[in-house]
Amino acid sequence: MSALLASDADDRPLVGPVTVNGREIPQTQIYAEMQYHPADTSREAIYAAARALVLAHLLRERAFECGLCEKDIDIHSEVFDAAVERLLEREVPQVDPTQAQRYDYYTEHRQRFTSKPLAEVRHILLLVKPGEKVAQERQWKFAESLLEDIRKAPDPLLRFAELAHRHSDCSSRDAGGSLGQVGPGDTVAPFEEAVFAGEIGLMQSPVRTKYGWHLIYVEQLEQGRPLDFSYVEKNIDRYLREKLRRQMIANYLNDLVRSADIGGIRLLN
Repeated sequence: MSALLASDADDRPLVGPVTVNGREIPQTQIYAEMQYHPADTSREAIYAAARALVLAHLLRERAFECGLCEKDIDIHSEVFDAAVERLLEREVPQVDPTQAQRYDYYTEHRQRFTSKPLAEVRHILLLVKPGEKVAQERQWKFAESLLEDIRKAPDPLLRFAELAHRHSDCSSRDAGGSLGQVGPGDTVAPFEEAVFAGEIGLMQSPVRTKYGWHLIYVEQLEQGRPLDFSYVEKNIDRYLREKLRRQMIANYLNDLVRSADIGGIRLLN
């Protein structure tokens, strides 16, 4: 069935036989339709299935009236889906967002329109397997000794790279511990939080993750910056266009429901 017919169910129960303009939808069809509408409870699934079938019958009736399909076409067929698409193209006007609407959305959701923060990072991983408490303590002490070594070095970054090549349990050791540029989601959460906390250079304490202890050296850090409206306007336009389209389709379906004789289920508040 067309994705246009999908709907969130509410908690209203199905009452009695469901009819559309005097034509009953068999309970067996409703139960079969439930597989397409997973829900937390069977009541919600039954309601969603019945609602989808009612809307499908209404769309089929209207498409038939417009000469777009046969009267009893299978509502689960691709031919029906195509007929519904043509019907909506014909009867639901396309509403284009104005520049004022696009800019209002931009100003109201500025936090969404920032560049991704990036960091140039090196690390030394001292592996600790889960549950190895003795090894964890031993590796932490070793991590502290490496930090002290790096702090005392004339060139801490060079010394960090040397020690990474010698001691790191990560394949990045071959590049002196360099991970290149990393952004949000590229590393595990504790590592990411430490990297983007704002500190440049050698982090003064080891960072614990599920892999073990990490020594971290942030070479460069660029926090996310606001993006200009002109840069994101096309994406905003696409989003608002789709949102307005969904609203117009919902209004159209509600109009079909209002003009129909529907029994056994309440679709309008």
